[in-house]
Amino acid sequence: MRIITIIKSLTLSALLCWSVIANAAPNSPRLEIDEDHDDVIEAVEKGLIQPFSALQNTVADQLHGRIIKVELEEDDDIWIYELKLLDPQNNIVKVEYDARTLSIIKISGRQLEKIIKGTQ
Repeated sequence: MRIITIIKSLTLSALLCWSVIANAAPNSPRLEIDEDHDDVIEAVEKGLIQPFSALQNTVADQLHGRIIKVELEEDDDIWIYELKLLDPQNNIVKVEYDARTLSIIKISGRQLEKIIKGTQ
């Protein structure tokens, strides 16, 4: 039990440190978690949420653009990453990912054919 408590504490500390760094660095995305941090940690442990690093890799593989804001929300046991990206033409693109599968649920913005890799 003590090991689990330590792991939860370290995971929460990592999440909070990343949040502070992301909010402090001028070119880093802003992270907002609207849910209780303990709920987020539990969801990661249960495999309901992929870690942010996996999301970053998925976005880099699928889309042209830079993440400027990330929100993590849970509604009816479904976790959603809501992103704002800045595309190469400096347009804002909004993307929602299923936090468990990292599949795109919704994408909106201008000239999407230029932001989605493999559609040009």
